[in-house]
This record gives sequence, structure tokens and C-alpha cells, in this order.
Amino acid sequence: MKIITQISRVFVGVLFIISGIIKANDTIGFSYKLEEYFEVFHMPIFIPFAVAMAMFICIFEIISGVALLLGAFNKLNAWLLLLMIVFFTLLTGYSAITHKVTDCGCFGDAIKLKPVESFYKDLILLVLILFIFFGQKHLKPLMKFTLQNIALSVAFLVVTFFTFYTYMFLPVKDFLPYKVGNNIPEKMVCPPGSPIDSVVMMFIYEKNGVKEEFDVNHIPNDTNYKFVDRIDKVVREGCKPPIHDFSLTNTDGLNYTDSLFANKGYKLVLVQKSVTEGRKGLEKQIALLADDCKKDGKEFWALTATSAETLETYRHQNQLAFNYYTVDAVPLKSMVRSNPGLILMKGGVVIKKWSAYNFPTYDIVMRYMQ
Repeated sequence: MKIITQISRVFVGVLFIISGIIKANDTIGFSYKLEEYFEVFHMPIFIPFAVAMAMFICIFEIISGVALLLGAFNKLNAWLLLLMIVFFTLLTGYSAITHKVTDCGCFGDAIKLKPVESFYKDLILLVLILFIFFGQKHLKPLMKFTLQNIALSVAFLVVTFFTFYTYMFLPVKDFLPYKVGNNIPEKMVCPPGSPIDSVVMMFIYEKNGVKEEFDVNHIPNDTNYKFVDRIDKVVREGCKPPIHDFSLTNTDGLNYTDSLFANKGYKLVLVQKSVTEGRKGLEKQIALLADDCKKDGKEFWALTATSAETLETYRHQNQLAFNYYTVDAVPLKSMVRSNPGLILMKGGVVIKKWSAYNFPTYDIVMRYMQ
């Protein structure tokens, strides 16, 4: 029991620290995952608190892992770990059964886990944490109480600073397809020779109020079956480009996706998922950036998922002379973890990103152009 408790202690502690750091690296992204769960469980009241909850969970997870490795506050920590893993096991089990949430966000965008994989991972953790819970007497502190508290305090301060830093100034390590250095148009297509979706034609028939699916070789001859519909069913997925949902249109519904990448020179792209949310008070700086771009002969693109009516009111109130293009909120969330955020591109290549907390002047932008 002693040996397996120590093994569980090291494995769980290290895993919690790694998982927490990965999520703390992208707290905004983790908050989007929490919002998804809140929507699934019809709890919209918690959505405004998603970012704060994401930051708390990240910090708690890392400090719990550190405390476990240090052997600090073993009884309290064991109870907290057990309660947390039971909750998340039930949550990922529900996702595995219903498939309503396709990724738990346990390791952010660094490691994508399918619902059933997340559930099995939590089951293993549950077993290991049960060994820790019932083997608490074998968890001896690694250092004296004073040094232990100092170590935990330092860890807490470092982790809290890191979590707030990435929240304000974008992830230190970007795992998304719009990261610096990536060519967006190239990420929107599959490499030549990539496998495509394997699709079979299925026929839906109804008998006694029950609908059944049949392939072309097993269509029923029974006259009691009534034809309902024909569908194409994917039996084996082919290549799916890393960027497969990026498209921008103007107010008239015309597609301008290719136009964004047509100019091979430098351009600034403002990403403003919602003009009514996010950090306020940047409108004058944004307007000045757009004006400086125009004077310098550079393109300035503004992307948003805001409705046309709200957008027009916002533009009028803040005297913004540039046009906005409509993009779905999902790719905007991935482009830059900030609302608003700014991206410098050359052609279709991402050169630099800025968050709402370090919005640059045009002079700073020019340094990256040079």
C-alpha cells in the first residue's frame, strides 16, 4: 500500500501540475470550454464568471499538485482531490455518453482528448486518488512546516502571476492554427493526396412508427416499410484542415476571404468578436491605427461577429471610418485570445499578435514590419 500510494502521489501531482500549467497558459480558451459546459447544462447565469472560474481552477489544480508532492496539508488536499475527481469523472462520463461536449479541455489545445478518452483518464485518476485518500498515513512531508509553507506561497505567487499574465498578454505558447509564423491560407487546405471522407448512401424507412437505416444492398422489400429520406453517412473521416471554418463577408453578404490574403504585403487585422464586450476605451487608439495604416498605404481589416445593427450604432458612436467584416465567433476566438485583439500579417502569414492590454501604436507595428 505504501509503495502504490507514493507512486500515485507522484503521478497525480505531476499530472495536475502539467494539466494546470497548460490550461493557465490559455485561461481565455479554458473559459470558452467552461461556457460550453454551462450552455449544455442550461446554466447561463455562470457564463459571466467563466474567466474567473477558469483562472481559479488553473491555480487550484497546480497548487494541489505541488502540495501533494510536498506532502503538505495531506488530509485537506486528499479530500479536495477526491471531490474534484468525482465531479469531473461524472462530467466527462456524461460527455462520453451524450457527445454534447467533444473536448473536455483538460489539456487545453495542446492535447485534444475525445470524450471517452477523457472519461478513461479520469477513471484512472479516480483510482489513484483513492489510493492517496486511504493511504494518507504514508504521505510524509518532504520538508519542515515553515519551509513547506514558504514553498507553497512561492508556488502560489508564481502560478497566479503566470495565470494573470497570459490572461492579459496572450498565451506564452500558442497551440492554435493561427499562431505566429503560420500561413493561414495553407492551413485552410489539406495536403495533396490526403484521404477524403468515406461516405455511404443510407436510406431511412419507417415501420410502425420506428425509423431504421438501410444501405443500398439491404433496402427492405416489406411493403409495411415506408420510405422517409436518403442521407449520406460518413463512415470514415478524411483529412480535416486545421482551419476549416474561416470565412468573412461584408454587410451585403459578399465573401471577402480571398481578398484578405490577396495583398502579399503587410496588413493589420483587428479581431473584435463582440463590440459590446471586451475591454473598453480603445476606440480612439483603434481609429488612429486604422488612419495611420491608410496613410502608410497598408490595409486595415476589422473582423467581428457582432450583428449589423449593433455594429452600425457602435461605429457611429465612436466615429470609426473603416468597415467591419463578419466572421463566425468560433474562428475569431481562436485567432487571438483577446477582445479586441490585433494581428499583423504579411500576405497570409501571422507576424505578431497584440492583446487589448498592450495595444500598440503604429510606430511599434512598423518595427515588426521592418
